[in-house]
Amino acid sequence: MKPTIQFNERNGLRMPKTDFGYQVGAMPSRGRGYGRRRASIRAVSREYFSNEARTTFATEAAFFSVIVMTAAVPLIYTAIAVVHLVRSVAAL
Repeated sequence: MKPTIQFNERNGLRMPKTDFGYQVGAMPSRGRGYGRRRASIRAVSREYFSNEARTTFATEAAFFSVIVMTAAVPLIYTAIAVVHLVRSVAAL
């Protein structure tokens, strides 16, 4: 059987009635799982930053510097070309 929706009418607004008697049931407590205890996120991050992050950072810094130098060369030549263009237009 379908429930019927009841409405409150106040100040010309038609709003559905709400059930204020709703109560959340108690959630079951979570116990420890079976097997080995997993490492906490703090322990995992500490291990990562002490061992792997140093070599990863050095590698990423080297690649970043190569990319910056590669991108800087065309920008420098573009700036030189713009200066030559401005000088040639100003000479007219």
